[in-house]
Amino acid sequence: MLWKQLSYAAVAVLVSAMAAKALLRFAPRSAAVSTQRVEHSPATPTRAALPLRANEIRIQADSLGQFSTDVEINGARIHGMLVDTGATLVALSYEDAAAAGLFPAPADYKHQVNTANGAAHVARAKLNDVRIGNIVVHGVDAVVGERGALSGSLLGMAFLSKLSRFSVESGALMLRQ
Repeated sequence: MLWKQLSYAAVAVLVSAMAAKALLRFAPRSAAVSTQRVEHSPATPTRAALPLRANEIRIQADSLGQFSTDVEINGARIHGMLVDTGATLVALSYEDAAAAGLFPAPADYKHQVNTANGAAHVARAKLNDVRIGNIVVHGVDAVVGERGALSGSLLGMAFLSKLSRFSVESGALMLRQ
């Protein structure tokens, strides 16, 4: 039963990623999400995450109404990670997972999911820590896509549900730990 739920969750995550990728193709160049990585950079995000209180940040929506920000996963900086409340888990591209020190074995990609680009395989993973600005969450469930399967990474409910509160207010996503 759990594997079936995880499979459905992985499908939702990957379909969301593919939909976001498709939307970005039609977005102006300035609204594109970057997936460049720089390891071990400072914890303060460079895009739209503004500290409000000790354990609260604000992420401004982009021109498409989406929320993306820089995230540290296991100490590695992932740029422009899309926050997706419709995704059950955190979904990492193969490249972002490698930057975060996650290297699933080929046999680990045993969960098949259907995406907008066809069938793909993912591997389950557990993230030691996920940091956005001054908010840190430990032990976050994730999936890692095969090489080339995802153009970017998604921050799903496995992270958001560990916060005390998240909401959208005046065009910004508010996160509180």
